[in-house]
This record gives sequence, C-alpha cells and structure tokens, in this order.
Amino acid sequence: MANKEKKTAPAKASKGALAISEAAAGAGVLGLLGFVALFFVALIFFVTENFFLAMLLASLGLLVYVAGSELSKLLLSSITIFFSSKHLIRNATHLQDTIAALRGSLQFKKDESGWIKVGPIEPGAKIKLPDNPLTRDIQVCLQRGKGSEYTSYVAHEYYVDCREMYDHFHSHLEFVAGAMPLFGLIGTIVGLIGMFDSLGANVSVEVLSPQLALALKTTLYGAVFASVYTIIASRFDTRIKALEYDYDILNQSLEVLVKNRATIEVQA
Repeated sequence: MANKEKKTAPAKASKGALAISEAAAGAGVLGLLGFVALFFVALIFFVTENFFLAMLLASLGLLVYVAGSELSKLLLSSITIFFSSKHLIRNATHLQDTIAALRGSLQFKKDESGWIKVGPIEPGAKIKLPDNPLTRDIQVCLQRGKGSEYTSYVAHEYYVDCREMYDHFHSHLEFVAGAMPLFGLIGTIVGLIGMFDSLGANVSVEVLSPQLALALKTTLYGAVFASVYTIIASRFDTRIKALEYDYDILNQSLEVLVKNRATIEVQA
C-alpha cells in the first residue's frame, strides 16, 4: 500500500508540472503571435515614414512577446505603482501595514554598516498590531510557542509572491528598454545605407535629407522609448528594495518578539 502511495505522488506532481508547462507554452505562443502582428504593422508605418508609430508599435510588440497573456496585468501594475504607495498584492500590503505598526512599538536604529537593528523589549510585553491575516498568524505562532525560524517561514508567505511579481515585471521592462536602442540602430544603419546609395555626381541635400532623417529619428525614438521603459522598470526596482527592507525588519522584529515572549493584541 505504501509503495502504491509513493508511485502515485510523483504522478500527481508530474501532471501539475505538465499543466504549468502547457500554460507557459500557451502564453509564449500568444506573445509570439502578438509580436509578429504588431511588428508587421510597425513595418508598414516604417515604410510610410511614420517612424514614431513604427518604433512605438515595435516596443509594444516586444512587450507582448515577453509578457504574453500577462500584458494587461503588467500595464495595469505599471500604472498603479505610479499613483499608489501600497504594494500590488494584498499579502504584501498586510506586511507593510504590520511593519508600520511595529515601528511604533519597537525601537529601531541603524548600525555602522547601515543595517536596521531592532532594540530589546520587556519580557511579556504587549504589542498592538492591525487586524490582518499576518498579525493573526504571528499571534498564533507566539501563543503556541513557535520559534523564530518557524515564524519567519510564516511571514515569508506574505513576501515571496509580491517579490516574484515585481522581479517578473521588472525583467520584462528591462528587456524592452535594452532592445529599443538596437531597433533605433537598425533604422540608423538603414538610413546610412540609403545615403551612401544616393551618393553620386549630382547629389544634393534634398536627395540625402530623407535618409538622414530616417537615421536620426529612429535613433532618437529608440532612445526615448528605452528611457520610458527604464523609468517604469525603476519603479518596480524601487518597490523590490522597499519590500526587502520591510521583510528584513519584520524578521528581526519577530526574533525579538519570540525571544521575549511578547503578546500580540489585535486592534479592531
């Protein structure tokens, strides 16, 4: 019987892995098809010398390629982080709110290396925290006498999903930001080739100006769109650093709470 259970467990795991692989493959195919469609339209605008729209559609095509079915989520998240200080995932928001309350109850200071240290508290001290799932989980861990390592694992669940999402979207935007100057360089080379092909005995400014405009405009738009995507990616990078900072403080706070057997009081 035990052998049968051992055999079925890997089978379930492999089915789960297969489902994830199929979903990832579907998203990849969708991204590739979207990229091809947008790039084809971008080529049309490029040929008609509407270089701004051509480069814009090329950048969106690259974003569709890397994001796939997550494009709408990426765009919504990119807009949200500019107008809200809250994290994009509810669990991370609970972590943020809990840290804000801990700052009022515990003593924090920076050491010589710049790291935040949590000061000592009275044994059995009562700490008031906001009513959220993280607070209740911490309360249960302290009531049951769980160690700081176990409590840290519980807190990690409120950190990891948001961190992975920020990393995911940041890498997508960084990819597009890095690729756009290359598309601008391609336009520059095409323009220079056209200029050299036009050189001859009767060459004039009127003949060379369209190719020169192509070279300069594509370089400019490539740099502009790269800057825009870099700025948006930097917002996700800032959120990553803020989330890591809060998580580090939470872990140190949990060590102090567990060590001194503090009591958590949930605020209504």
